[in-house]
Amino acid sequence: MEQQLEHHEHAGHAAEHGNKHAALLVAILAACLAISEQGAKHAEIRVNENSIAAADAWTQYQGKSIRQALAHDLAALGATLDAPSSPQGTIARRQVLDQLAQEQSHYETDPGDGKRAIADRAHAFAAARDVALQRTHTYDNAAAALELAIVLATVSVIAASRMLFTASLALGAAGLVLTLLGWLAPTYGMF
Repeated sequence: MEQQLEHHEHAGHAAEHGNKHAALLVAILAACLAISEQGAKHAEIRVNENSIAAADAWTQYQGKSIRQALAHDLAALGATLDAPSSPQGTIARRQVLDQLAQEQSHYETDPGDGKRAIADRAHAFAAARDVALQRTHTYDNAAAALELAIVLATVSVIAASRMLFTASLALGAAGLVLTLLGWLAPTYGMF
């Protein structure tokens, strides 16, 4: 009889000890979940910022293209006009045509504001947006794994199930790995 009481007492201590482990696990998983959710929110902000910046750059690119085409067309139109009878008119016409040719070249090749530079910026913004989007998906996957781990840890206390506690640990570890991947290598955390 005394052995049975001792056995129940040990079982009670073991269950209480298991509950403490589960509660600690839930707290750790909740902290990881908060970090993962914050990472996802920051990544979403980066997606929006880079989408807007890319759209702005492409709009600027279109404006330059239109102005370049207009300068090209005006130069072609000027070249077809009859030469004025005076030498001064010929010089003025030549200056206008040269200026239009320079503007056309400027719209294409200006290193800071030409079409090539704008296209490069737009591509860089689009690439940054894509990485941020991958981060968002990876952090969202991490959050889902951590949320499931919290649920399993809670249920393991109610059901007194070591198997559910182990599954919670495994999902929590997967969520932590996904959180780290979201920060370091987001392409590997998408599925």
